Amino acid sequence: MQFSVALNDFQKHLQKVTPAVPSKSTLPVLEHFLIRAAGGAVTITATDLELTITATLLADVSAEGSALVPARKLTDIVKALAGAEGSVTFSRGEKYDITLKTGFGQYAMKGMSEDDFPELPDFRGDAETFFPAADIMRIADKTAFAVSTDEYKPAMTGVLLQFRGSQMKAAATDSYRLSRVIISAAEGRTFPDQLDVIIPARMAELLRKVNSDARASISRTHAQFTMDDATIITRLIDERFPAYENVIPADNDKMMVVNNRDIMAAIKRVSLFTNANSRQIRFVITRDIVTVRGDDDESGNHASEEVRCEFNQDDMEIGFNYKFVEEALQNMDIADTAAESVFLFSSPTRAALLKNKEDDDSLLMLIMPVRL
Repeated sequence: MQFSVALNDFQKHLQKVTPAVPSKSTLPVLEHFLIRAAGGAVTITATDLELTITATLLADVSAEGSALVPARKLTDIVKALAGAEGSVTFSRGEKYDITLKTGFGQYAMKGMSEDDFPELPDFRGDAETFFPAADIMRIADKTAFAVSTDEYKPAMTGVLLQFRGSQMKAAATDSYRLSRVIISAAEGRTFPDQLDVIIPARMAELLRKVNSDARASISRTHAQFTMDDATIITRLIDERFPAYENVIPADNDKMMVVNNRDIMAAIKRVSLFTNANSRQIRFVITRDIVTVRGDDDESGNHASEEVRCEFNQDDMEIGFNYKFVEEALQNMDIADTAAESVFLFSSPTRAALLKNKEDDDSLLMLIMPVRL
């Protein structure tokens, strides 16, 4: 097995698959890349059995074959060569001896038999769908931040994807806040019908970096997303997601419209004076002003700022964990400095909703208040 490839390209593609390499494993084979060279291309695959990533790049293949290469060692040497001009020649000899040659050096390491690498899931005959790049990134961007980190609630440690033919809903919650985004099927295409799956948070984070359209294949246990030069496979979370639609209030008639950037800036400054444990801020809302207040009784610190708003009801006061409000606002669709967000309230003790517009449900955030 032998091929030559540009150093910079090799490094970029190694970086794409590295997230699937476990930092430490009881199975040594998982700490290796599976590298195959054939037909003028090289594929690099890594897996930790929960997540599998494969990246493909063009190469000058002089001898086809495959090998298992120590992932950390290969990544470190290629990273150390970063910025160097030219190409690197990769070759595998007998007894899995791996050699890298550049114009100024030669590096050798010991590999393993490719036969030891785990078999990848087979998706033939399973549900398939298509996502434009903008849609797949939107799904991940708008939900990943709300995923729970509580290992005792495994269903909520991922993002729920609900396919319903003409549209798809993606939702994530940690019980204190919820984010839901609705995506319409691309023109001339449809989503699977009545299919619900939960992808892990790690998968959602990887999809935030997608730079091309994606084709998804979904089986009972796995989901595969195939892009231009990479394929990501994840094991699905086999749990029942909470009935989140039941907790979204339908009677929040108190509406506050406020400039997104102005309210975010006020929260950011006032939060510096809140209690580090409670992270509590309060909104004191009148017809045209919302006062953002923060206090820390332990230190005596306090701060307040006024932001212009439009409120359709009488005065109201409600408290939140500032971090939840801040993250929700950061993930709204902020097109320009004049962009506004819509808060919908019912009472100081019931969930608040956050939208781009009153009549736009394509992106919905729910935030639970705190008692003042």
